[in-house]
Amino acid sequence: MRKLLIKYAASAASMNPTNTRCFTGASDASTAVAIGANYMLVAEDRERKIRLYDRHNSGLPLNSFDFTSSLGLTDISAGVPREVDIKASTKIGNRIYWLGSHSNSSSGSSQPNRDRLFATDISATGTNTIINYVGRYDNLRNDLIAWGDANGCNFTASAAINKIPETSDGSGFNIEGLTIAPNGTTG
Repeated sequence: MRKLLIKYAASAASMNPTNTRCFTGASDASTAVAIGANYMLVAEDRERKIRLYDRHNSGLPLNSFDFTSSLGLTDISAGVPREVDIKASTKIGNRIYWLGSHSNSSSGSSQPNRDRLFATDISATGTNTIINYVGRYDNLRNDLIAWGDANGCNFTASAAINKIPETSDGSGFNIEGLTIAPNGTTG
């Protein structure tokens, strides 16, 4: 007898199915950036790929961009870099900033690949959208911990090894968002 394994995902029924879209090819999307009125770039927790989708049509990505070789990832398991855990992004002009969670694992172990803030620039548009790696900053976690400690937040304790990032009392260390000021400035 031959066994067949079929992997699938399902969502709850939509209140408005005519406007519902299902974007496939990613399992745990966590951030998206609109690219004009018709397209979006999507990143997820588990992979370092950023995918281009048509916002108005369900389906597979039109393109994907893998920045693994540019991110300086040092946490490797079975020859494969562990996740960056991309949680957030924001766009300023043609530049997009992508942010890892900067957290420990769900069990509290150190996950240095998550300590990534990197930038890409958009060249071309529509289905021809390309994003090019610009650079990264690897010390945001240390900077935030130092700032928090200096301002009475004790981020050192929140980010300590064995500290679970999403504790029920809110005492863990985990970045889940990134945005730009309403007037399009950084300050």
